[in-house]
Amino acid sequence: MEKPVISIKNNISMKVIYLSFKGNYIEFRKNSQSMYENLFKFAIANNLLRGEKNLIMTIYHDNPFITKVDELNTSVAMTIEDGLIIPEDNLIKSMVISGNFAIARFNLRLNDYGEAWGYIYKDWLFNSQYVPRNSFPFEMYITKPPRNFKDTSVTDIYIPIE
Repeated sequence: MEKPVISIKNNISMKVIYLSFKGNYIEFRKNSQSMYENLFKFAIANNLLRGEKNLIMTIYHDNPFITKVDELNTSVAMTIEDGLIIPEDNLIKSMVISGNFAIARFNLRLNDYGEAWGYIYKDWLFNSQYVPRNSFPFEMYITKPPRNFKDTSVTDIYIPIE
């Protein structure tokens, strides 16, 4: 894994729709494809798709070193344009993600994600001038996530900072 390009962006504000999962990361990965399919079906049915303006992400609401493995909350999400009306749904919700973030752009293989997260938190963040902010980090997929161990994906990891 190559070291990422890291940028700082202040006052980010993006509206997203999301679908949450509670459980361990292995079970989340097994369910994530169908969760993304449901998110896309909802977006299509409600005229929320705007081509390249809809970015796909995975949100990690809990810290796996603090939260019990089977109680981790993880969401699949999609950015949507401000001003769009989101109908209420029992499963799919909306929220605004905002604040200051360090953004690390990686080109990752399927088995590189853990190392990437370790690098951004252990090697970069705690040796930088920035302080972690009490919010959740997420992965934003610039290109389609890899489906096998040969393919790579450009993925931005967003770390909330003060």
